Amino acid sequence: MSTSLFTSLSKSCSSSFKKNIPLVLAGLLLTTACAEPPKTETTQPATTPSTSVSTATPKPETTSNKSQINVNTAPIAELDKLELPGTKPSLSERIQGARPYKSIDDLVTKKAISAEELALIKNLVKVDK
Repeated sequence: MSTSLFTSLSKSCSSSFKKNIPLVLAGLLLTTACAEPPKTETTQPATTPSTSVSTATPKPETTSNKSQINVNTAPIAELDKLELPGTKPSLSERIQGARPYKSIDDLVTKKAISAEELALIKNLVKVDK
């Protein structure tokens, strides 16, 4: 540490504090030396936002056909698994009430769900005839 800083501190302080300046400086030095280095976060490369209506809601991951829910035959309890952030309440009841479906797009054409809701659940559902 610079002696000029120590000298200027000693001149402007009371005598009782002057005795403790080396201890205070030593304490600050130890505290700084023992502190953990800041954690750096790994950043993922920026992606361009999609042009969908709801960009804040994450899209569900693609699922295999075996784990998809058949909207024509699934009971309400299974359809309740489709309740996602961004969907209106009673999604499962609306889907069940507009059965039967010939394709996944029928969910929208029969006005059981909106196009935005279909985009959220499209990879989670299937239609078996």
